[in-house]
Amino acid sequence: MTPAARGTADGPRTRGGWTPAGTAARRRNTRADRGTDRGQRTRRLILDAARRVFERDGYLDAGIDEIVTEAGVARGSFYTYFPSKLEVFKLLAAEVGESVAAAVAPGPGERGLDPLAALDRANRRYLQAYRQHAAIYGLIEQLATIDPELLALRRRYRQTHVDRVAARIRSWQRRGLADQDLDPGTAAAALVSMMSSFCYWWLVAGEQHDTETAAATLTAMWAGSVGLTRPLAD
Repeated sequence: MTPAARGTADGPRTRGGWTPAGTAARRRNTRADRGTDRGQRTRRLILDAARRVFERDGYLDAGIDEIVTEAGVARGSFYTYFPSKLEVFKLLAAEVGESVAAAVAPGPGERGLDPLAALDRANRRYLQAYRQHAAIYGLIEQLATIDPELLALRRRYRQTHVDRVAARIRSWQRRGLADQDLDPGTAAAALVSMMSSFCYWWLVAGEQHDTETAAATLTAMWAGSVGLTRPLAD
């Protein structure tokens, strides 16, 4: 082993043969700490604190000082895991997108359900998920108009929902339960737009609607728009 490859009592040498110190040592320790259980817990702590601050103060008025105070960590800990406030928000936005996509995905117990009942369940899960994440949804709507990465993220999750709904419409058409002349992709895009816009004005902007009436009405509008009928009894 060459001298450059050997470590010292103070720690390992770099490939160039010198022992990291000062900033270089801190960077190496930071990279190592990020992968530990402790590091992951700290990262999660900061993310959860950031979400509370964003929901309370909005994005523009939320600062890193407020986030680290809420998390109970030093300011330097923030930069160990995140380069900026915007990057934290993007991660939270992606988590919300994944959470809502998972919420509306059909469960194994729904495959034998009446299609109208299955549709109603999916719509109600979407309303519940949107309500849970309404504050972040509102901020995503705002920031997507100025940040191209957030706009791309918003488009990606919208497309996920459009594809899911289009697949469901095609399934109904194959089974003779929906209008055969309807274009599934166009109908799905329109229905997803209706749901998301309605939820924004209701759950973010403060329109007043009764939850049960809203859920039942949305399902009736979905069914009517695609000509969905109940299957004939065997």
